[in-house]
Amino acid sequence: MIRVASSPQPILGAAALGAVVVFAVCAALPSAVMAIDLSRLYGHMSSKRNGDACHPYEPFKCPGDGNCISIQYLCDGAPDCPDGYDEDSRLCTAAKRPPVEETGSFLKSLLASHGPNYLEKLFGNKARDALKPLGGVDKVAIALSESQTIEDFGAALHLMRSDLEHLRSVFMAVENGDLGMLKSLGIKDSELGDVKFFLEKLVNTGFLD
Repeated sequence: MIRVASSPQPILGAAALGAVVVFAVCAALPSAVMAIDLSRLYGHMSSKRNGDACHPYEPFKCPGDGNCISIQYLCDGAPDCPDGYDEDSRLCTAAKRPPVEETGSFLKSLLASHGPNYLEKLFGNKARDALKPLGGVDKVAIALSESQTIEDFGAALHLMRSDLEHLRSVFMAVENGDLGMLKSLGIKDSELGDVKFFLEKLVNTGFLD
């Protein structure tokens, strides 16, 4: 049901824009790395490429029937797509997180700065060789974006319990303002601000709940 909001929010707010970028990036990734049903999403992107694009003030096209809805109606607690796709829990989690593209770039920057095995210090032994045993940077970025909690993240990537608890300790240290933990992982002083900001974004959107 399309409704008229009494006090409409900005169409491209930060969270909403994050959701748009998540979908744009995810549509370009192999289906093997996606948990969200991409068969509908590919159809959504294809129709937009064919010129059947939604109006700018209703830019999100429901993958099922092509109905166009405003960004402000994504994840508002009431389904607007006939199949409720605009209220998908993974979409709504991702909408609160940094966009997948941004997360992937962040992980790649750490690997470029510290070497291909650096992220073992965060995610454990399976994170060697530029995250290839975990499915690659894109899969990890998607899991960070759409996993509601750290437990969901561990399950999505099949992390060992010991590695998951280590990762939890890193997040808890950041939550408590202990930058010494990040320094002990080899994070450079010039990187501390960015790393802290990124981890805090996850914490503040329920990653440790």
